[in-house]
Amino acid sequence: MDTMAVFLCMFDDAWEHKWESLSVVLKGVTEEEAAWQAPCYLEEEDGKDWPLPGSIAGQVAHLAWCKEEYTGQMRSRGGNEAPAKPERRPCASFAEELRRFEAVHRAQRDAIAQLTGADLERKTASGQPLVEYLAMIIRHDIWHAGQIALARRLFSTRQVG
Repeated sequence: MDTMAVFLCMFDDAWEHKWESLSVVLKGVTEEEAAWQAPCYLEEEDGKDWPLPGSIAGQVAHLAWCKEEYTGQMRSRGGNEAPAKPERRPCASFAEELRRFEAVHRAQRDAIAQLTGADLERKTASGQPLVEYLAMIIRHDIWHAGQIALARRLFSTRQVG
């Protein structure tokens, strides 16, 4: 298996592995669950047009925004100018937030699939070698999958009333 095939395999597993993936931890999340904010995030400053910090909706919005930015960085490989930061567009519901997330994930996967082994030594506009950048993208997805899994557990065991 070549290097790019390994990266795509890891990227796909972070998204849809049957036990440890974003799709598993997001399956069945309700609007109420997505909007809930754990007490440990109550002091965090809210961002304009963003769901509450630490909420599952906030995690998904953050991931979608980052995936857009990271995909732009990947496409800039070898360039000196950083691509424009994506604009945050608020969503009316968690379901809409999730659809956006899935769409930017597919676009990111398509961008990775177009890379070759020779591209891995090139640098993004931020100066990071693409091989390191791809590893960071995968770690970032897994990091937030863990946070979402924990948020779901905290939501299910919260004290109501």
